[in-house]
Amino acid sequence: MEHVLIYPVQKGYLDRDLIKDVVLAAESEGFHSVLFWDHYLLPAGPDTLDAWSILGYLSGLTSSIKLGTVVTPIPFRPPIQLAKIVTSVDVLSNGRTILGVGAGWHRPEFDAFSQWRSPAERVDFTAEALDMMTKLWKGDKIDIQGKFHNFLGAQIVPSPVQKPHPPLWFGVRGRRMLGLAARFGDAWIPTNITPADYSQGLRYLRSIQNDIGVDLEIKGALQNFDVFTDAAACRDAVKKYSDAGCQYYGSVWSYPREEMVSRVSWFANNVME
Repeated sequence: MEHVLIYPVQKGYLDRDLIKDVVLAAESEGFHSVLFWDHYLLPAGPDTLDAWSILGYLSGLTSSIKLGTVVTPIPFRPPIQLAKIVTSVDVLSNGRTILGVGAGWHRPEFDAFSQWRSPAERVDFTAEALDMMTKLWKGDKIDIQGKFHNFLGAQIVPSPVQKPHPPLWFGVRGRRMLGLAARFGDAWIPTNITPADYSQGLRYLRSIQNDIGVDLEIKGALQNFDVFTDAAACRDAVKKYSDAGCQYYGSVWSYPREEMVSRVSWFANNVME
């Protein structure tokens, strides 16, 4: 089992030194990756930092831990710009970027900073964007004429270090988004899901992949909001999801500020194997 530290980009956790110290501790203790929430506005308030700016900052401070989002709402930004941003962080980190994929859920955030669309339109937008982005990441110059996007001579150079592109981790539950995860995804990272539903979801995704001829089996990841201070209870939760097929167990690091760094070592020594 690989372990993922999920950093809550919200009020109380935005200090640059705190972010640096937590991530460097996680790298030292052998965490697989650190993933950041990607929001400009949350129900709790507007206190956030841009996740991709944080990842750029961390790419020069770290050397081995993977850096990504959980998840980026694809319809929130122009996808051609997002593809360039992801590529830039992948180059700066020497191939350690993970792009979390979602379709967006918090309408006030979109109303304030982007454009809100119906659920069906957001899925359509995401499908078109992913097709565009994966083509752009090959480095070729392309024209894009679709339902939502029209560009001429688009090209991303240099291309990402990771080939064919940075891994895409889908934090989705809806039927159509699961179909996109089966087609494009390297991993599935849902939240608020029981081990039984998790196991069923992985089987469903892999059955879709088999039907459409995708050879690379999607991996199982998880975003767990439970903040454990009891190691035995945490180990028990990890085992239940491991038995359900989870390979990357993600813990949301919502400890009190004064415990954020020390809990990394505690977790590594008492939970990680």
